[in-house]
Amino acid sequence: TWHFRFMLWVVCHLPLFLVEFCTAVVCFFFWLGAAPVRARSKIYLKHLRNAGVRVGVFGTYKHILSFALSMMEKMLGWKGAIKLNRIESQNDDLQMLVNHLNQGQGAFLLCSHLGNMEMLRSLTEYGEFHTDKRFQVYPVIDLSGSKKFNALLRELNPDLMETVIDANSIDVDSAIWMKDKIAEGNLVVIAGDRTSENTRNRVMETTFLGETASFPEGAFTLAGVLNAPVYFVFAIRKHDFNIRSSYEMHVVRAKTSLDCLRKDRPVRLKELLREYTEILESLCKKHPYQWYNFYNFWDGV
Repeated sequence: TWHFRFMLWVVCHLPLFLVEFCTAVVCFFFWLGAAPVRARSKIYLKHLRNAGVRVGVFGTYKHILSFALSMMEKMLGWKGAIKLNRIESQNDDLQMLVNHLNQGQGAFLLCSHLGNMEMLRSLTEYGEFHTDKRFQVYPVIDLSGSKKFNALLRELNPDLMETVIDANSIDVDSAIWMKDKIAEGNLVVIAGDRTSENTRNRVMETTFLGETASFPEGAFTLAGVLNAPVYFVFAIRKHDFNIRSSYEMHVVRAKTSLDCLRKDRPVRLKELLREYTEILESLCKKHPYQWYNFYNFWDGV
């Protein structure tokens, strides 16, 4: 875990332009020796090229560098170094969500591995709210794959895991608990674009970047179970390789209603997935290096 420790030291002690420089150098040597990661990045970038996106020379290196910078960015967030005034709204449905929260009504947010999905949680942890009424963010996370990095973040903020829900242990009781938290005016958040080893056989298929891809059924099924207002939320650096950059916060209210008969639920969930992937695809095309899914997303479909 020395490299995680080094990252923590760099973030805590160096100016941000030096953080970026050190990250770029370390990433170059990692890139040289990480053939499997390069191969998976190349598959994603190939799909982008086929979709008409211009990906430059050393695209896999840029993709890996952007990911490393996002880890630094998460540390900055959990240090309290990212403020609300660096977030730029996009003339979308943010105000609708704010109104919901101000009225004491919660919501279910579908985020992704595009950009910084920790942004909302780290901002609220340091009292940075865009609302009049305070609320809590409850993220649903697969804790099995990121234990070392989560332990490092916990050093920066000991209360980090207090509100986390383990995606691998969701049952009827935890679903009821989440529903209660939303009813109290809070947010439950889950990424809709990552299948885990435990859920490879529970997926929903849709076209993504020109080819059929598998998305996790559980994230969308949970939206149906909780039956709360659904929003798609993305926080993305405006400049891919600059952690001093401002951020685009995209908030889009789902048009698909999940308040329906059980027999209609599968069709509605498929419609919700289609809405989600259309937005995700458009933002991946705009910020191609900020989608951090380093595995063959189209494999086995």
